[in-house]
Amino acid sequence: MSRLDAKKRARLRESAFAYVDSHGRRRLPIHDEAHVRNALARFNQVVFESEAARERARKRLLTAAKKYGILPIGFITGQLQSERRHATAGRLVIELGRNGAPGDLEQRLRGVLRDPTLTVLYWSNAAGAYLDGGGKPVPLPTKKDKRVVTYLERHGRPMTALVHDPAALDDPDLTETVLAAVRFVVEKDRAYGQLPVTAIDAAVLPTGFVTLLMSDIEASTALLDRLGDGYRDVLNDVRRMLRSAVSRADGREIDTRADEFFAVFERATNAVEAAAAIQRAFGRKRWPEDLPVRVRIGIHSGRPTLTDIGYIGLAVHTVARVCAAAHGGQIVISEMAKDAVAGSPSTGIRYRSLGRHRLPGLGEPQGLFQIEADGLPATFPPPRTEARA
Repeated sequence: MSRLDAKKRARLRESAFAYVDSHGRRRLPIHDEAHVRNALARFNQVVFESEAARERARKRLLTAAKKYGILPIGFITGQLQSERRHATAGRLVIELGRNGAPGDLEQRLRGVLRDPTLTVLYWSNAAGAYLDGGGKPVPLPTKKDKRVVTYLERHGRPMTALVHDPAALDDPDLTETVLAAVRFVVEKDRAYGQLPVTAIDAAVLPTGFVTLLMSDIEASTALLDRLGDGYRDVLNDVRRMLRSAVSRADGREIDTRADEFFAVFERATNAVEAAAAIQRAFGRKRWPEDLPVRVRIGIHSGRPTLTDIGYIGLAVHTVARVCAAAHGGQIVISEMAKDAVAGSPSTGIRYRSLGRHRLPGLGEPQGLFQIEADGLPATFPPPRTEARA
């Protein structure tokens, strides 16, 4: 099949695509026989806006197949199998809601998804890891493993992880149904105290003078527009890399929202080491379509107030502003955090002054520094702040 480049794609009319979403994004080209066959093979990989949109696309695709004399036996069989699996997933929601227990969840998911190796893990902030149903820490699979991880979050915080065969959740609609069932069961079990751990237990987070680390993905909206459904996999990889570095440096993840990541450390040195490890890992990573996926990182030390929902206070606002001042691939640290590191400096870490800057919403100018070390990019534009003081 010849490659459909951007110019050729732009010249095609909307009728040459099986699916055009409400934003005008055109998917599954069907303008020739080769692309029809490709669309038949990729149909279940597309995330449709609604069941009605999916049905319209299916009919257009079958009409195109008939036009080119293609008998899509495999496609029709796959649709029937998908419908059966969705019906089974629907029954799963009902059954687990009626009499599910933590042990039942894993066993029934294995049956529904036909994956005898599937494992349900629960996040423990106290352990800084995902635990199995018996409360034992379980390492997540690496990129070299054949199994993958699908994460569930609660209010932007880690809650549950499903470790499974990649083929078990290759249908986006089925995935959505199954994850809704899992979320329902986990929430219910938490309410009745049936889970061995909770997602984030504020009682075990450090208090007093701590160091906060915040990161987000630079140009995340552009990446989402470019990758479409593939952005979910990129985001999962980003979070996995962040969690791994923070955990190795004895940090605690306390919040995750969209492309943002928030962690706390008892020692400022550990936060600096985690940030450097993150940027080195991103420098080595090859991303889909060779796109530049970069995170900016801000570090600040202070005395936030710990509540039952996490940290609040000026220190939290400050680290968010410090992070926003950074560029992708850059680590910016506040003067207070740099002073906190002075007692136990990290080997090979250097601090280059970026001057004093006014950060949005903060009264006093803040001294900002860029962390430099081997393996980290060193040249960036000026900080993204309101003005230099």
